[in-house]
Amino acid sequence: TLPRRYAERAVDFIRRSKDKPFFLYFAPNMPHVPLFAGDAFLGKTPRGLYGDVIREIDWSVGQIMKTLDELQLAENTFVIFSSDNGPWLMYGSHGGSAGRLRGGKGTTWEGGVRVPFVARWPGRIPADTTSDEPAMTIDLLPTISKLTGGKLPDHVIDGKDISPILFGQPAAKNPHDALLFFHFGSLFGVRSGKWKLVYEP
Repeated sequence: TLPRRYAERAVDFIRRSKDKPFFLYFAPNMPHVPLFAGDAFLGKTPRGLYGDVIREIDWSVGQIMKTLDELQLAENTFVIFSSDNGPWLMYGSHGGSAGRLRGGKGTTWEGGVRVPFVARWPGRIPADTTSDEPAMTIDLLPTISKLTGGKLPDHVIDGKDISPILFGQPAAKNPHDALLFFHFGSLFGVRSGKWKLVYEP
């Protein structure tokens, strides 16, 4: 399956790059439809095919993490695991679930934009900690640039450095006055603190 092939290529890349700085973007096309799971994962979860696919993705990510540990690269590697949107509700059981959250992919409700974000950097990011501060994927570019000593473009970047939140600094807050949610080029939602304004067409 593609997740397995992606994982194998990723592991091979890490092994070939272990003696120099590297950047790996691992983006399996699953769980986009149509769904497929490898024989080793098919029928292994109580959530049907979607659950099987998620389990295979979990295994794939585990292979990458295992390789970083095996090569003793973990303490010098910043790992981020996240998603770009919520569940694709129009596909029912093949599209995932937002649980109690309203909406899904293609909406600016919390079910459409609130996604898991897990980061690991042993010795830098405190283990077994969580944060309630909101952030966006637009914050990744300036954050990674800051941590790696990179230079941002001269034009305005919408994201902001969120490393104080990641590193668990006391009283670290989201650096934005407000978070803006666009859909097809139009502003559909604004969040500031615990409040969110959603425009319905």
